[in-house]
Amino acid sequence: MVKADFHELEFISDIGNGSCGHVSKMSYKGHVMAVKDMARTSNKEDNKRIIMDLDVISRADASHHIVLCYGYFISETSVKVCMEVMASCLHTLLRSANRMGIRIAEGYIGKMSVSIIQALDYLKDHLNVIHRDVKPSNILLDWNGAVKLCDFGISGQLIESRAHTVQAGCPPYMAPERFDPRYNADYDIRSDVWSVGISLVELATGKYPYSHIESEFAILAAIVRDPPPTLPTNMDFTPEFHNFISQCLQKDFQLRPKYKALLSHPFILNSELDKSHDLGILVQDVLGA
Repeated sequence: MVKADFHELEFISDIGNGSCGHVSKMSYKGHVMAVKDMARTSNKEDNKRIIMDLDVISRADASHHIVLCYGYFISETSVKVCMEVMASCLHTLLRSANRMGIRIAEGYIGKMSVSIIQALDYLKDHLNVIHRDVKPSNILLDWNGAVKLCDFGISGQLIESRAHTVQAGCPPYMAPERFDPRYNADYDIRSDVWSVGISLVELATGKYPYSHIESEFAILAAIVRDPPPTLPTNMDFTPEFHNFISQCLQKDFQLRPKYKALLSHPFILNSELDKSHDLGILVQDVLGA
């Protein structure tokens, strides 16, 4: 543990906003880091998010698939979390690829999938936590192609392997059971599996699968009512990828596989062995160094 004064950090540039606060690039004695600034207020829910985000990221340093926390500063008005700097998120990568007319190949998506599932599995096995806000903007990449989860402010502690809060999360990526009153806000890690599936379909096709629906309310109705999204049959996706997506997007969450089953799926096993798709090259090509 190294003691430091926040005023020793030098501002470099703005990075953007996360679910809990503003993120800036800063330097401490020549070491560049991302600093998330989260305001402490009288709002109990906001403070609960800060505590959860800080708790998860500070305990997850053994995982190579969760953004690394260097430390934090706590004052009466704010909490500032110092983390490793990443190149971008999957949302920005996809948006840039679309502008350039580049389609993200299945092989790259397979590599991303391995890291995402391993990160979620680590949260469950080691911290007994469900993320609850899996989406492209909360999945980061560095310039070498490492893929890492971030933003744990609305993560939930699992009680007997289940979660019980309906409001947490980004509704367009949330699983149908999160809205269905029949389940009485009772769900487990397989709700995050749905979110992974939706995110992967978006990366593979270049657009959010419900993008043709205008209002968020209509999107939520479609998530609950309509058949789940699938990969297009007129694109050259492998049968393993098609099956992986169909497994992730089972409408009945009790039929959806958990992380260990997904990690043994042929799509994931093949992706782990794949040496021909270097995510670092994709990041450099799409975002530039």
